[in-house]
Amino acid sequence: MDPPRRIELRPWRLMAHALRDLFRPPFAVLLLLDLLIFGALSSGASDQVDDATLFGALVLTVVSAFVQIAATLAATNEEPRSADDWVKLAFKRRVFWRFVLTAMVTIAAVLLGMVAFVVGGLVLGGVLGLSQTAAIQQRAWPGTALRASITLSRGHRWPIGIIFAATFTLPSALMQTGAELGWDEELGLAWDTLGVVGTVATLVGVVALARAYVALGGRSIESAPATAPLG
Repeated sequence: MDPPRRIELRPWRLMAHALRDLFRPPFAVLLLLDLLIFGALSSGASDQVDDATLFGALVLTVVSAFVQIAATLAATNEEPRSADDWVKLAFKRRVFWRFVLTAMVTIAAVLLGMVAFVVGGLVLGGVLGLSQTAAIQQRAWPGTALRASITLSRGHRWPIGIIFAATFTLPSALMQTGAELGWDEELGLAWDTLGVVGTVATLVGVVALARAYVALGGRSIESAPATAPLG
């Protein structure tokens, strides 16, 4: 019997490859769409907030979530398709609430871990970093997605934690802190540039973690038998 294949995840290489692929089809179109959404949200931000503004921001945020779902599906599938095909598939997958709720639980847990102890946030990112991909691939609600991430990440939590921290936690914390300190008014164009970098970083993380999920044996619900163990 052959020994089990040893899997080595290199976080910087995964992120570098993901960044490179964002400028190639189909990811380039998804990145452009996400940047347009960010630009629309930034231009719509003002002190005068009415119902129309809130509704528009909500719609754009929903579309951004579907862009991330489409990017995940493209990153976990080698089948060549255009960006619009992946977006259509993201809607057909019917995982929006599964993905959003899982993302909220994951990010909240990581941020609480950082508040309690900085390294705790990194550890929780490593443990739960694959949960959003699992929610999409397995059409799982948060509890199942979190358990899948815990199982798949075992033995590889530091590289997953580094990817999650560099592409999700750090950009989110920086933008939130900057907004509270008024950097958006003080820095002007530099603040918008920082927002663009954060948007790119998030999509890099989506693609990199999706590929880590596949490398560690994660599968979609369609390709895995009902009794097959994760990982």
